[in-house]
Amino acid sequence: MTDTVSLLRPAGHTMQLALSDEQGMLQDTLARLLDKHCTLARLSACEPVGFDPELWDELWALGIPSLRAPDEGDASLMHAIVVAEQAGRNLVGVPLIEAIVVRRLMAQLAAGSCPWLAAARGGQDVIALALADLGQEPEQLLASGSVARAVLGLDGDELWVWHDLTQGTAPRFHGSIPACRLRDLEVGARARIDDPDAARLFRAAREELRLLGAAQIAAAGMKAVQDAADYAGEREAFGRKIGEFQGLSHPLANAATDLEGARLLCWRAVDAIAKAEPDAAAMIAMAGWWAGAAARAASLLSMRVFGGYGMTMEYQAQLFFRRINAWSLAAGTPEAEQDRIAARMWHGETAELPEAGEIEIDFSWGAEGEAAAERMRAFCERRDSPAIQQFMRESIDGFDRELHLELAAEGLLFPDAPTAYGGPGLSAAAAAAVRDVYGARYWNLLAPSVTDMIAKTVLHFGSDQAREEILPDLYAGRKYCTLGYSEPSGGSDIFAARTTATKDGDEWLINGQKQFTSTAHLADYALMVTRTGPDKHRGITMFIVPLKQPGFELTEIRTIGDERTNSTFYDNVRVPDAYRIGEVNGGVKVLAAALTIEQSSGDLHVMSMRYLLRGALAWAQDAANGPAPIERLEVRRALADTATRLVIQDTLNRRAVWAQEAGQARKHYGPMAKLFGSESWTSTSARLLEVAAPASLEIGLDGVSLIEFMLRRAIPATIYAGSSEIQRSMIAESGLGMPRSR
Repeated sequence: MTDTVSLLRPAGHTMQLALSDEQGMLQDTLARLLDKHCTLARLSACEPVGFDPELWDELWALGIPSLRAPDEGDASLMHAIVVAEQAGRNLVGVPLIEAIVVRRLMAQLAAGSCPWLAAARGGQDVIALALADLGQEPEQLLASGSVARAVLGLDGDELWVWHDLTQGTAPRFHGSIPACRLRDLEVGARARIDDPDAARLFRAAREELRLLGAAQIAAAGMKAVQDAADYAGEREAFGRKIGEFQGLSHPLANAATDLEGARLLCWRAVDAIAKAEPDAAAMIAMAGWWAGAAARAASLLSMRVFGGYGMTMEYQAQLFFRRINAWSLAAGTPEAEQDRIAARMWHGETAELPEAGEIEIDFSWGAEGEAAAERMRAFCERRDSPAIQQFMRESIDGFDRELHLELAAEGLLFPDAPTAYGGPGLSAAAAAAVRDVYGARYWNLLAPSVTDMIAKTVLHFGSDQAREEILPDLYAGRKYCTLGYSEPSGGSDIFAARTTATKDGDEWLINGQKQFTSTAHLADYALMVTRTGPDKHRGITMFIVPLKQPGFELTEIRTIGDERTNSTFYDNVRVPDAYRIGEVNGGVKVLAAALTIEQSSGDLHVMSMRYLLRGALAWAQDAANGPAPIERLEVRRALADTATRLVIQDTLNRRAVWAQEAGQARKHYGPMAKLFGSESWTSTSARLLEVAAPASLEIGLDGVSLIEFMLRRAIPATIYAGSSEIQRSMIAESGLGMPRSR
């Protein structure tokens, strides 16, 4: 059985999620070429056959189809991903990614293994790959069969080429792809390829085609979404741009998030292949299923955003819809891809993988991160116990002061805390690696997590006095913080704050109420949003408020997830002006940075979904009372959905961490991780609750009852740290360039 933790365990030494200079040049070159050739008029003109011979010739002139061939470009798998993405966003009218895979395969096969092979290597004929067995699946669809001169495929364990093809009468296919059924081909000759490695090489090529296909489909879906977002920013109805309506902007934000997850999952799979990670084959299947599902939904949504125009042939939205459906369904049903995920994850199915070549993309936490993670694993081995495990599961806040003090003493509570204030001074990636380790044990360190975010805000925006007086105690684990954002009448509208701060000499007096102040019962300080002026946005000032003083009170609130939060009250609570964070009436800037820090950490969602999947697997694989539930299709598919979303969430989270550290951050990276994580945790818990019913209705913390508990824990995650609706607005505005919708 696959250990699901291995899907998340870093294996490399340098975190790098940017294309190389060479890959960037390839991307730019292809973008220029395909933007020129793949216009709507040109694509429409090619619809009768689904093939553009002029573009095919230009691509060959540039050497693109042979860039992966060992005897020519011998480029990496990541180079091919770059090509696939450009092919997708431009709805390329030739079987480009199939050609890349086929030419590499032909170059790998022994020259003397087949007379046809030696002659075909020098040409640029279209050669199709049969994804299913030639002898057993005559109804299979060949995506480029109607323009192919030959088809390569397995008959059992032998590789055959059917060549000198002519196409008989065959129907046209959805999306105007140049497809035909295998049985509709008129074959001039058949030849076996007598290379002992032929079957292995073909199977690896088939996996490469699946991965490149996923990248192409994800890119096409994202382009469809961006086109719709651009249109919504221009089109007006009811006196407003239609992009201002959340009924449009929020679904587009969902689609963009799902497709960004698909894109990064393809990249993650390349990294896994390069490192020979045990679940690389499962990631290919995940990418294929997720990209297809996300892009099909996105293309339909895009067409509807265009309204009636989207249904007309004069607009490209309909072509994205048709082409994405054709590309993603030509090989079979989405359910078959989900079944492949489950088979590779939990039933021992193996797959031949393509060679990745030299890959610079690296999703690991880096050498420093791996060293820190190893120290954390050693600490956990020494310190973990059944009692701690029970406490972490049953406690309403997971707060163990002595454990936190020990972690701080080891430099593991806040690994990236600066040395100037008593911290270890490691990288953000190293800190994330440490959290990944204790998260795998479901150590719920909520109070330190909140404190870490606030400490970073004080570090960047606080006065020297505030930093010197507050940060050493925080980083030593002696004191903790809470967030004073939400108010009874405001909810997620932080800028509607009514809690006031009034200047009194060198101090300020805080008066008002905050709601849902989690960890306030444990905290020594609150990062407080206060009103210091009448303007909704320019009248906000931030403070780090000491709570252990007269005038501060709180009352407990329990949530559906067996967690505690609080209502907090402030009656002339005093705070020094030195504890003001940022400028007077300049709190918006501080708050934006604080929210970015908070939303860029999806550790909680990774930890929780990992725990959910482990619990669900324990139930699903239990055959003590009859056939194991995992033998049921609906159970396997629910587990495959959960495992896929877990890897995507972890990948989005890693991207957010890397971007912050590499200076590549964009405002929507954190919201994407937060939105996807909280919504996926909720949806997968709900689905598992259904497939495990009625046993899953039992309340508890072990076995199948864990699913019910995790669903109750998941629901609040869609609200705190900014509701999903807030995240969608931020993604639409920052990621898609849509007008403000709040």
